[in-house]
Amino acid sequence: MLSRYHRFIGASEPIQAVYQTIEKVANSKAPILITGETGTGKELCAEAIHKESDVADKPFVVCDCTTIPETLQESLLFGYIKGAFTGAVKNQQGLISKAAGGTLFLDEIGELPLTMQSALLRFVQTQTFSKLGGELEQIDVRLIFATNRNLLAEVKAGRFRQDLYYRINTVEVKLPALRERGQDILLLANFFIHKFAKEEHKYFQGFSAEAETRLLSYNWEGNVRQLQNSIHNLVLLNEGEIITAEMIATRMDEQVQQNIASPEITSSDVVTVNRFCPFKDIEKEVILKAIKSCDGNVVKTAELLEISKSYIYKLKRQWKKEEEE
Repeated sequence: MLSRYHRFIGASEPIQAVYQTIEKVANSKAPILITGETGTGKELCAEAIHKESDVADKPFVVCDCTTIPETLQESLLFGYIKGAFTGAVKNQQGLISKAAGGTLFLDEIGELPLTMQSALLRFVQTQTFSKLGGELEQIDVRLIFATNRNLLAEVKAGRFRQDLYYRINTVEVKLPALRERGQDILLLANFFIHKFAKEEHKYFQGFSAEAETRLLSYNWEGNVRQLQNSIHNLVLLNEGEIITAEMIATRMDEQVQQNIASPEITSSDVVTVNRFCPFKDIEKEVILKAIKSCDGNVVKTAELLEISKSYIYKLKRQWKKEEEE
């Protein structure tokens, strides 16, 4: 039983099933859809599929659909020809062209607007596209998509094209949540503690039995990303060779409760928010204060709150629509 597979770490049955699926689909030309909660490792999965494929020596190009302004999506994906629009002073390759012969990974595909979904559908169907201002081209590229959304629900809500959904979902790889992976939590925690101890010049070697029990009992709503950042936090804020249950309680549970109750969040203490406590009921207030304390930097905010930047961008769009209504 594999405990490591490419950059994955885990020996549980759910993650072993993922490894097996990757082996089966790696050399298929069919589009692949990776699904799972935020922080479960969708980009790691796409990278593993690419590395197991017969085009592993070709480019692996990542496009995060949440970070591209809608007005730039078409030009970034397809590229453009000099003079196609004001400011196009030279020919520019798009991500599709850069991935030629290899793999293009479109992360958070559910965030694309309907107009862009139509353009993408044509490419998925025909493997042909046109740069802005250019002629029709054909290209050979492997397509992998990922989402943390329920795309069927998005289809029913009219936010995602049904025909595109069935085109990209020839094969689905479902990533398990960390809470479903049992002892993998400890495998990952021990990997992270050694990694961060080395990076931060600390002496930590592992966890006490009580600390391990505590780690296993937690729900890990932020999945592997939350675990990674939490272990890094523990290493930074403590000294010694063993992480104890008391360290976890002091530095995670109590500080989270204190900061959530606090009327203000500063750049020095925002790092502790959402460590071990969900804040669904007050997430707008917490996230907006965190963004303000990070001087509007969404990437930094996402890192400090241990949530994905795509989730923050999605919420900001949602809040904007609510305000307009």
